[in-house]
Amino acid sequence: MRLNVLIYLLCLFVSCGYVHGQPYYFSHYQVEDGLSNNGVLCSAQDRMGFMWFGTKDGLNRFDGYSFKVFQHDPNNPNGLGSNFIRALFVDQTGIIWVGTDQGVYLFNPVTETFSLFHPTVTNEILGIQGDFSGNIWIIDNLTLYGYIPGIDSLAQVSDLPRSAVSSFGIAETGDIWIGTSQGDLIHYRPAQGILNTYSLYDHSPPVTSRWIERVYCVNKQFILVGTTKQGVKLVDIAGRTYTDLLPHDETGTDIFVRDILQNGENEYWFATEQGIFIYDQGTGQHTAIRKQRADPWALSDNAVYTLCKDREGAIWAGTYFGGINYYAEDNTFFEKFFPLTEGQAIAGNAVREICGDNMGNIWIGTEDEGLTKLETATGRITNFQPDGKHGSLAYANIHGLLATGDTLWVGTFDHGLDLLDIPTGKVIKHYRAENKEGALRNNFIFTMYRTREGRILLATGRGLYQYAAADKRFTRVPEFPNYIFYTALFEDSDGTIWAGTWRDGLYYSNPKTGKHGKFIHDPAVPASLASNRVNRIYEDSHATVWVATEGGLCRLNPRDSTFRRYGIAQGFPGNLILAMLEDDVGNLWVTTSKGLVQLNRTTEAIRVFTKANGLLSDQFNYNSAYKAPDGTLYFGSVKGMIRFNPANYREQTYQPPVYITGLQVYNRELEINSPGSPLTQSITFTDHIELQYNQSSFSIDFAALSFVSPGMTEYSYKMEGLDKEWTHIRTNRKAYFTELPPGDYLFRVNVADSQGGFKGKERQLRITIMPPFWASFPAYVLYIVLITALIWYIIRSYHRRIRERNRRKLELMRHRKEEELYRAKIDFFTNVTHEIRTPLTLIKAPLEKVMKKAEELPTVKRHLQTMERNTERLIELIDRLLDFRKTEVTGYQLNFSAIDIHELLRENHMGFKLAAAQKNIRLKLTLPDTPCIAYVDKEAVTQIIGNLLTNGLKYAERIIHITLHELSSSDSQFTISIRNDGYLIPWDMRDKVFETFVRLKATNHQQGAGLGLALARSLAQLHNGELYLATPEDGMNVFVLKLPLKQHRNKTQYGTGIVKI
Repeated sequence: MRLNVLIYLLCLFVSCGYVHGQPYYFSHYQVEDGLSNNGVLCSAQDRMGFMWFGTKDGLNRFDGYSFKVFQHDPNNPNGLGSNFIRALFVDQTGIIWVGTDQGVYLFNPVTETFSLFHPTVTNEILGIQGDFSGNIWIIDNLTLYGYIPGIDSLAQVSDLPRSAVSSFGIAETGDIWIGTSQGDLIHYRPAQGILNTYSLYDHSPPVTSRWIERVYCVNKQFILVGTTKQGVKLVDIAGRTYTDLLPHDETGTDIFVRDILQNGENEYWFATEQGIFIYDQGTGQHTAIRKQRADPWALSDNAVYTLCKDREGAIWAGTYFGGINYYAEDNTFFEKFFPLTEGQAIAGNAVREICGDNMGNIWIGTEDEGLTKLETATGRITNFQPDGKHGSLAYANIHGLLATGDTLWVGTFDHGLDLLDIPTGKVIKHYRAENKEGALRNNFIFTMYRTREGRILLATGRGLYQYAAADKRFTRVPEFPNYIFYTALFEDSDGTIWAGTWRDGLYYSNPKTGKHGKFIHDPAVPASLASNRVNRIYEDSHATVWVATEGGLCRLNPRDSTFRRYGIAQGFPGNLILAMLEDDVGNLWVTTSKGLVQLNRTTEAIRVFTKANGLLSDQFNYNSAYKAPDGTLYFGSVKGMIRFNPANYREQTYQPPVYITGLQVYNRELEINSPGSPLTQSITFTDHIELQYNQSSFSIDFAALSFVSPGMTEYSYKMEGLDKEWTHIRTNRKAYFTELPPGDYLFRVNVADSQGGFKGKERQLRITIMPPFWASFPAYVLYIVLITALIWYIIRSYHRRIRERNRRKLELMRHRKEEELYRAKIDFFTNVTHEIRTPLTLIKAPLEKVMKKAEELPTVKRHLQTMERNTERLIELIDRLLDFRKTEVTGYQLNFSAIDIHELLRENHMGFKLAAAQKNIRLKLTLPDTPCIAYVDKEAVTQIIGNLLTNGLKYAERIIHITLHELSSSDSQFTISIRNDGYLIPWDMRDKVFETFVRLKATNHQQGAGLGLALARSLAQLHNGELYLATPEDGMNVFVLKLPLKQHRNKTQYGTGIVKI
């Protein structure tokens, strides 16, 4: 068995050689496309489908359209610790392990935050991988660590030899194969330790470095090892031997291997410092892929550091200077031919007509660099350009090509016609326009065609000609008008010759039937020719004639001579149609100025291909199309030629997941947990967001994670709550919404096909636009409360006004009644007073006579004097009552004069002393030492004091105390207080007692009219003073009288003053 393996390995090694097979076309992503740095050192695809790339300056996430960059920020505690990324690994939970030159950081894609893995692992990380049990293995500072997530255990693999660990690979059995800096390959089993050690340089030429850069476990039998000096080695595990599989390149230079990737069952890709080497295990052959100057689809840099295969089967190659290179086998469907500065390539960009000869060659006419021959059997390319020598082309601008036997007819722009001998590649005959019979009449040979009868037709800038081989003459075709610029020729299966023109429509003529005619464009007739500019005429396998015009593709209906049009309205990328061919299964391939169209003639389904699908250019050239006998189609564009066999087209079955990747408010990206942002986690993982009313204008980014041709991915989205129909978009991946009203919405997006259907599972995002506070639910509640309160207030105010109005009416009525009662009382007292005054006068006169004779009886005289004095007082009071009545009608007059207040109070005290003694009431008078002279009306003040003392005598029980308070130098008033220990007047009646006819219920048993206090306050106010009831002191009522010492008037006015009471 071991011998068979060795023989097998030896056969592989001996058969190794370099071949040039299928082309490899790469798309490039560099710093100009948003990549943080062109030095890409590692790569991975996460569980969702995003691609991740570690560079020398940050970590990058790619969704097929744009990069999201994560870089070190010293102010962000949850950020990346270093920008130099050496290794990437996605574990079973979706966490991304990021190996830097300063340790390992764990990236949480939900929160988009980083955390340091372990303080022990903080050096340069050379590798991170996980085994099938979920354990993580890390090379830190040339030391291997194992981490068990379940128990959060990190341990160094300590039973390894002293040589440093440089790389490792994990087999499907869980065994770890460890490469060292000394060239040893160690077989390590975590449960048992080291099983075997292989030296990979025992029978190899000596080298200066034995460093093992990469270990790749192929299967249970073989391991591929990448080294820095001897390329790739193939290790036979069972045979305990190895083979130098790819030690150097074709020049003998040592190969430095950076990464190894398996692509398919027998194909392996090796990333090296000299480009990419693809090894076919079945044939033992290698294909070298390297950078080529001026080739936009070649590898961008030879120093390739990382390889990654995504879920679609495409391969990503990260280079040290050239950024990211993306290879998808689907993008090799269109083989490209374009000018290069080195190697085999066509010379011109603007490819015009293409034709094949009977030797298997493809002839390509260009409008800028002459003629090219492509040998399909060998791939060899030969270019023919005018050089002025004999046998060379007349001009480099080639328009018409026609191969007949060993002769190639070459029509040029304004330089006549060349006949080239195909075997020798020499021009054997040249025709120029001459003004003579049988000669060409125009040098612009636009196109040529050979009929089934062998006639050679030439479409020129001034008419249609045919060539007579017998006499080598050119004659005008009489069935078609002369002096017209013809652009296209074709003979259908019925023998009808069709001739398209530059601006005069489409002509046809059948030599057998003599039927001829013309189709032109009529704007008023939709079924007419789409345009008078005709670029190509073609008949398919069902004998249907198709016409390429500058107004669309036209299909002729022979029954009624009408045309069915195809253009933008039917899904074409443009209306300028340049050429068309039918493939072997009946589909029509149509070139336009904006892409290539596949049209299913039966279903009329349309598929559009553009540069995003691998075309050289979206703009093809006029009448540039050729179908080879094997079914291969050739089309020319303004940047070269493509060829493909439709039978090899592979329909994409991968259904990419769709994710929401960005949210912008007023063109500003919302960041997680930033001020004003509703995001608490990544928008990709968010199902519901709340936006404020001032964030109602926003846009949403979305991406389907298919990288083959993301520019051709079409989307449909719908905002439920706003849109009734789905919006289909082809050119972008962003939805815009402006000033959405507050409410709840559901955003739905999915990948759409060209017919408007869906290809995968849609993504949804619930959006709530919050109303402003003045339009929110609490605000409406507040409005209801305020409106209710306002209505209540209005009603209450209305009722209050009604009550107030009624109260005023009642008050007015009461006042009027009181006034009537008051006047009735006054009238009554006045009448009574008049009645009393008369008998008092009658009493006084006899009393005076008796007193004259009473001197003999002293005691009788003293009593009579008292009676006389009181009678006079009574008369005086009656006069005052009459005066009070007079004040009600005409006003009261005061006579101000300087009065000794001490003396005034002594008189009043003396006048009431006897009456107080009769009631056992002590009448006390307290006067200060300082004299008090004031300008007052003596009679009015006496009346005030008298009313207060009279009131006190009525209600006091034991004492009435009159006090004149001490004056200070700053006082402008003097104060008299009169206290009595009678019934305490309630505090709420302190003002009422000074109103007329008001009496307390508790004192109704005492006689009185309720006029004394009212008159006393009125007289005090006439003095510009005040009389009030003060706070009770020691259980006594306290009446306080305050009067000015001087009346503030001119001296001449001190005498009198008339005031209305």
